Amino acid sequence: MVDVDGFLALSARFNPTEFDHKHPKVSGNYDSDYQSFQLLGVQHSALQSVLIFAKQQNITMVFINMPLTAEYLDPVRSKYEEEFQQYMLALATHPNFVYRDLSELWPQANDFFSDPSHLNRYGAYEVSNKIANDPMIPWRKK
Repeated sequence: MVDVDGFLALSARFNPTEFDHKHPKVSGNYDSDYQSFQLLGVQHSALQSVLIFAKQQNITMVFINMPLTAEYLDPVRSKYEEEFQQYMLALATHPNFVYRDLSELWPQANDFFSDPSHLNRYGAYEVSNKIANDPMIPWRKK
């Protein structure tokens, strides 16, 4: 069940062997999520607008690139991931933008995932703890 905050806390733990028996393995070459992958253009303009607004409002934006499994990060997806990281690192030069890359934090920790690219409740818990204790994230003091 999705909770009131829109969070679906899955307990399923990713097992590559079982997963591959139930779902066809799709390499990055054929992953439709990357068919129109581009970092510049409309998305870049929208992000620039949000950064400008955040700066005007004295808001620090924090972008977290979530963990992925080694199973997911095949050579094609790794290439896209590297391109994305370079783009985000360039944006991180903005004074009100913090980029934290966790994509390769637990490539073999399948117990933290419900499938090759989505955290389950255990992984989400660990990520939230990591983020909460990250000294690079400017948390407001009470």
